[in-house]
Amino acid sequence: MNKGQKNEVNTSYTVYILLGALYVLIKIAFVLAGYLHPGAILHGLIPSALTVVVGYLALIELKKSGAVFWHKVMMILPLLIFIITPIYMYLKEKAEWLINGRLEVLIIYELMAAVQFYIAFKRLKNMPS
Repeated sequence: MNKGQKNEVNTSYTVYILLGALYVLIKIAFVLAGYLHPGAILHGLIPSALTVVVGYLALIELKKSGAVFWHKVMMILPLLIFIITPIYMYLKEKAEWLINGRLEVLIIYELMAAVQFYIAFKRLKNMPS
């Protein structure tokens, strides 16, 4: 792997991890703006912590052994976020699940999960066999 390829790999992991950190930061911003209740921060902290830790573990795994376990988990987490977030929001809020800033958070979360999935898929596809 040449220097340009290493920078591209490190950049994709960095973007994946930063997107993970954004889950909680977006919730904090919406809580501070008055759209969501403070308990919503915890709901953003869970996917945030999981994706940051898994992204970091995948990067470490790549540098040490080149194994693919954490890279597969990197792909699964955004899919779970993509599927679970709207279901959880609906079950928690019932008829009001898409008002008062919740739709915006849902759209942002779904887009971030899609980008994270794309990054993980691209990284897994480029893993040496």
